[in-house]
Amino acid sequence: MSDVLHLQSRAYPLHHRSPAISTELVAVPGLGELRPVAGGLRSLAYNPDTTIELDLTPVVSPVVNLPGTEIVACHARILTAGTVLVVYALRHERDLRQLALHDLDALDAEINRTLREADAPLLTAVLAASMASGLMDGVALRPDLALGGERSPIDRQSARYNAHFVTLDPPWEADARVPELIAGPDCHILLPYTYAWDRDPATPLFDLLTMTEPTDIAVAQQSLLVGSLIAGRWVLADLAHGQPESTDVHAFRRFLDGLWADYHHLDGYRIESTQAHRASYLAAREVIGLDDTQERADKLLGYVSNSLLAAASQRSEELDARLNRVAAALAVVSAASFGLDIAVFVLPQVSLATKLGVVAGLLGMAVCCLIAVIVPRSARRTARRRLFAQVVPPPRAPADEEVVVASPGT
Repeated sequence: MSDVLHLQSRAYPLHHRSPAISTELVAVPGLGELRPVAGGLRSLAYNPDTTIELDLTPVVSPVVNLPGTEIVACHARILTAGTVLVVYALRHERDLRQLALHDLDALDAEINRTLREADAPLLTAVLAASMASGLMDGVALRPDLALGGERSPIDRQSARYNAHFVTLDPPWEADARVPELIAGPDCHILLPYTYAWDRDPATPLFDLLTMTEPTDIAVAQQSLLVGSLIAGRWVLADLAHGQPESTDVHAFRRFLDGLWADYHHLDGYRIESTQAHRASYLAAREVIGLDDTQERADKLLGYVSNSLLAAASQRSEELDARLNRVAAALAVVSAASFGLDIAVFVLPQVSLATKLGVVAGLLGMAVCCLIAVIVPRSARRTARRRLFAQVVPPPRAPADEEVVVASPGT
């Protein structure tokens, strides 16, 4: 095996709430049982932030197969800020130290695609079991995702991941497009989302997770913002295609509340972490363009909020117009009934034909009034145009007027 430990840290934004940590087993149907363990972000210097740790190795190893690669561990970290980090620890048969940087990046991307396809149903089952056991609750997903729907609540489009290569004296040089930044000790930024760490790969996994926490917090924030951009585009597409009724304004508001609450919870890392870890965090967020993504998300979500308010106002106006027409129709019916009562009182001795004529006239007037009240104005205008076109034919040209037909090329 290679002297390089390959870590892939994937961040899934779920905007959940974590109740009191329970040590009871979480039964995953068909996959066994998992025991949650209380943990924390150990790179914080001031206020501690708890996590829930789940060892997914027994669930993933029998199902996911990577030729030439050993899955040393698969670990889930449920953060307080509504994000779940899934970390794979991998060892490869080939010597990664001999690979050029672009080949290393291509290998990492291919492995990530394979893992994402293979573990999607497993992670969905683990999430459902965690929800059922009370380990997590209050999940606020993007409006186009649902726990009980056909689509998976694991938002794979929003998920972003970091690649970490842990080895003593890493041989790779950073890409020339990466700005020169001062990161924490042992951290070398090779590419955006790709890091080399000068550390013994035999270091215990929890110590390595603490080492990579700064960059993983940054990618968790990026995943939150990417999820918001996707959700905003989804809502705008519905509004643009004239389907505002399918957009739940309150669900989107709850989603945005969870988004910004989680984002700013994680953003406190820049002042809560230790000096060494803070340097890696600030360097990582600059390389991946986190501030630029936040600015784009602010603009898009502000536009979406205005569009949703306009659509809600339009629906309210349409509802008010319908209620007004119904009220007017009820008034017409009441007036017609009152008119019939007056006719019966005033004309008690007239013939049956006269009574029928009066009744028919009142009913006809009531029907005309109902049509005028209930049918929308635009429909009445269209009907009048059609009737006018049938009754009044269009003017004809004079007989002596010469008709000129244009030929091709003129």
